[in-house]
Amino acid sequence: MNRNTRNLWLTITFAFLMSFFILLPQTTTAASTQIMLDNQPIEGAGDVIITNQTTMVPIRVISEKLGYNVKWKKSDQQVTISNPSATIKLTVGQSNADSTRGNVVLEQSPFMKSNTTYVPLRFVGTEMGLKVKWDNTSKTVHLEKVTAGPDTNNGVTPDPNSTTIEGISYSDNRLMISSSDKVNPVDSVLTNPNRIVIDLPKTSFGAGFLQGTELKQGEVGTIPVTGSADVKQIRYSIFSSQPSQVRVVIDLNQSKSYKLYQQNDLTFVDLNTTATTKPVGSGGKKVVIIDPGHGDTDSGGIGATGVLEKNVVLNVGNKVAALLKKESQIDLIMTRTDDTFIPLDSRVKIAEDANADVFLSIHGNAAPNKDASGTETFYADTKRSKLLSDIIQKHVLAATGFKDRNSKQANYLVIRKTTMPAALLEIGFLTNKTEESIMVQDDFQNKVAQAIVAGLKEYLNIK
Repeated sequence: MNRNTRNLWLTITFAFLMSFFILLPQTTTAASTQIMLDNQPIEGAGDVIITNQTTMVPIRVISEKLGYNVKWKKSDQQVTISNPSATIKLTVGQSNADSTRGNVVLEQSPFMKSNTTYVPLRFVGTEMGLKVKWDNTSKTVHLEKVTAGPDTNNGVTPDPNSTTIEGISYSDNRLMISSSDKVNPVDSVLTNPNRIVIDLPKTSFGAGFLQGTELKQGEVGTIPVTGSADVKQIRYSIFSSQPSQVRVVIDLNQSKSYKLYQQNDLTFVDLNTTATTKPVGSGGKKVVIIDPGHGDTDSGGIGATGVLEKNVVLNVGNKVAALLKKESQIDLIMTRTDDTFIPLDSRVKIAEDANADVFLSIHGNAAPNKDASGTETFYADTKRSKLLSDIIQKHVLAATGFKDRNSKQANYLVIRKTTMPAALLEIGFLTNKTEESIMVQDDFQNKVAQAIVAGLKEYLNIK
């Protein structure tokens, strides 16, 4: 081999090796990083790697040290992690993960190093029900087991047998409280300032409802209300811990008549009429559930420039609600009207308790491939749901102008467990920079909302 040939081969070999290392995640071995579980060090949890400001740990830490079930599917390079309350699936090299609460975009995808799979500790810990905190000074990851329900009185635990409040929402001048079982509300009217008080004896907040919060006795959560002549805001609190009792307050702009009634495990406070109370869907009205996906600590997908899915779909959902309120033949229920997290099973329960005619969940899509684009709608397995999905896809596609990804079958929990016709709409891809920039525009969201309403009316045969 002459000198020129040898130099050429050396150059090619060097270029290949450099390209290989460039493709690896930008990692730093963090030998000094310590992992604490409930203030106790996890021994033998070394080999922690910090990559893209994300703490990555070997999968054996998850199985051996944290005690979760781990299954490895070599053919798909996929790991499944589960405990009694949650399951997640992560794939090497992919930034999307499947979890009990839906599809999530990871800040750092899992990767292989020295035949070991590394996974993001914060994501896994949070999904498994742990609180995860990072102490930059000591380079320590603190993991803390979360007990069901909040600490309501400086260490005093609510009655574990109490009924849990799973959701509170306000739309169409009507408050809705969703609970795990039937409650016995006690209502009262107070003045100076004007307000309606709903006390719920022997209740506490469900862990899902308070996900990411630390609401204690006496502390107040709020649901802002805009565009209402009657209501300023909704407040909720843990009024008492012994016995456990939740209080919900409607702050009024002026004195207002109302009707309190219940339907299955839903409690309604209706400010629309002084007439005899009628159940949801009475008078031949069609009950429509609009479900803006995600909420609160569950941001859903994260867009190309950081736009959060939960905010986009809430805006669209509220615009749909404003239009449906004008339809005299439709009785609307929103699963959430603000930045609140509602567990997936609770969303299903709201629809079932309301004996809904239609359920529509609104989402924004995300994918590791930043060029992925288009509008798609999903249904589970019934002909009625397929028809609903097909109609929604037709109308929304015309409004978005995006690529047609069709109406198709899927196994998402909220459309699988609901017994009425149900569909899940993915408006477009937030991870596609072009579609993200369009999806945040107010005019575009109005067009999509109008298309959704047109689709619902066509399906329900409402002129």
